[in-house]
Amino acid sequence: MRKSKLLFFGMSLFAIIFNNMTLAVAEDKSNQNPAPAAQTPLPDPIAVVNGKPISRDFYEAYAQQRQTQLGNIETPAARQTLTNELIIQELLFQEAKKQKLTEDPQLAQQLAMLEHSLLANATIRKLLTEQAPSEAEIQQEYKTAAATMANQEYKARHILLASKDKAESIIQALNQGADFANLAKEHSKDSSATNGGEIGWVTADIMEPAFGKAVSQLKKGEYTTQPVQTRFGWHIIVLDDVRKITPPSLTELRPQLLQKLQANMVNDYITQLQENAEIEVR
Repeated sequence: MRKSKLLFFGMSLFAIIFNNMTLAVAEDKSNQNPAPAAQTPLPDPIAVVNGKPISRDFYEAYAQQRQTQLGNIETPAARQTLTNELIIQELLFQEAKKQKLTEDPQLAQQLAMLEHSLLANATIRKLLTEQAPSEAEIQQEYKTAAATMANQEYKARHILLASKDKAESIIQALNQGADFANLAKEHSKDSSATNGGEIGWVTADIMEPAFGKAVSQLKKGEYTTQPVQTRFGWHIIVLDDVRKITPPSLTELRPQLLQKLQANMVNDYITQLQENAEIEVR
């Protein structure tokens, strides 16, 4: 059988093997005519290397992996590139067998680790495919999440201080009619000081717990009469405004809900495997 010279397009040999390292592109000067526009069906096998066929299915699986780098994998140039890469890989694979590289302990360990990883991931994919969360489960998860969602948000300002005594002195100044924004600019340790302590519209659930609790208990225009302590220091908080908000819809949250349900399913599956297994940690 005639042996054709291999062409290199796009990704080089070492790019295939060593994490996209580049190599000069070699060209076959005997094939300078432009590829025909018409697509021809892929043969099966697409090539035979030293009597070993490379099947069309193997080619298609490899092409999907390379699609991100090559873009359109259906062009004649892309097909040639993919075919050449697979032929080169097969040649190197056969050479590795001849040299008995699989008997190298370090390489054998790497192959074993790769096999474990591939099969473990395949098990999870099979589980998620065969037991996908139902629409009823997604809707129930949304109802559960919606019950805990904030239904209002607060526009607040604060003054952050290093000590409780200093915070109490600022509260005394407020009680005597001092301007909150001016006090924030002069004394606050927070970056919001330049804006008079303003932190904008926020929901209580994203604040520090003590801070959020204090804000939610204030009425519009009120400030905290006692310093509020968080891990950042001591706060004096004033509530400028409050407004109702509409929680995200089921459609908006569907991807996150599905991801959570799938994570729960995987965790339950792994827990069940652990409970049914005999595991001895030494």
